Amino acid sequence: MRHKKTQNLLSAFLDGELKEKQRAYIENHLKSCEKCRKEFEKIKNLDNFTLKIKEEVPKEEYWNSFPTRIHSEIQEKIQTSSHHDVKMFKDSQIKGDEQIGLKALVFPLSLTAHAFLVALMIVMPLLKPGNLPQVEVYSAFLAPPPPPPPPPPPPAKKKSRSKSRHRIKPVQAKSNIQPGQLVAPVDIPDEIAEEQLIDIGVEGGVEGGVEGGVVGGVLGGVVGGVLGGVVGEVEAPIRAVGSIKAPQLITRVDPIYPEIARQARVEGIVIIEATTDKYGRVANMKVLRSIPLLDQAAKDAVAQWVYEPMVINGRPRGVIFTVTVIFKLK
Repeated sequence: MRHKKTQNLLSAFLDGELKEKQRAYIENHLKSCEKCRKEFEKIKNLDNFTLKIKEEVPKEEYWNSFPTRIHSEIQEKIQTSSHHDVKMFKDSQIKGDEQIGLKALVFPLSLTAHAFLVALMIVMPLLKPGNLPQVEVYSAFLAPPPPPPPPPPPPAKKKSRSKSRHRIKPVQAKSNIQPGQLVAPVDIPDEIAEEQLIDIGVEGGVEGGVEGGVVGGVLGGVVGGVLGGVVGEVEAPIRAVGSIKAPQLITRVDPIYPEIARQARVEGIVIIEATTDKYGRVANMKVLRSIPLLDQAAKDAVAQWVYEPMVINGRPRGVIFTVTVIFKLK
């Protein structure tokens, strides 16, 4: 690697183009390296040989006859090339003048044949879509009959009047405690039990809520609540219009694409009017925009959706709103 770098600089060293530092480096290297010294001698001899060669200057007659000679050579080449072209295409089998009419006749026929084949490839799959199962089509349009109503509950048994009724009379215990006076206890207790503080809320809730409260109440109730809730009049559901917005969806179940609709390449949007109960579950449904092959799948999916309960004036209410179910083939 070191010899190669030095040999590349030998020509510049001979011409005096190197800096002082590089020149000193080359001189020291040539003293120690015989191979590079021989290479330098070859370059030096070659340079001396080129200096000995004398440049021959053409005479004036040469330059005066130069344009004439160039013109004659060009004319010579033109004549020889024309004869060469004639010989080159002499044995050619192509006859363009005779085949123009044939090409003009074949081109429109070929274009028509290709257009017919393309149209045939497009139309044939549409004419034979395949055999669709007829039984599933009938089952999609005919709903099963509703189940029979449940039997009425058995009548309540009347209590026999033969049994004697015992009436318990309340007994009022006498107390020595008088309001506004301190009374010493008869027996001094060993331990004094701690009093339990009971936080009594406001019946019906506070309008507008309180700080730290939970929107829609606490799932499962709170300590001190009434088991089963408060019995009262069930209010009718309200429609989500104006300032009343549709409830927020909590649990969503994607619809199952019916196989009959997939084979028939049916897709679209089914719009359903849903009614939720006070717990946010879908209670009733009505199809507003129908696609017969997709209606039942949309209703089965919406029936499993759960929404956040709507609370108005501290009481849960059902809501009537519209739901959009989109069916799209992939």
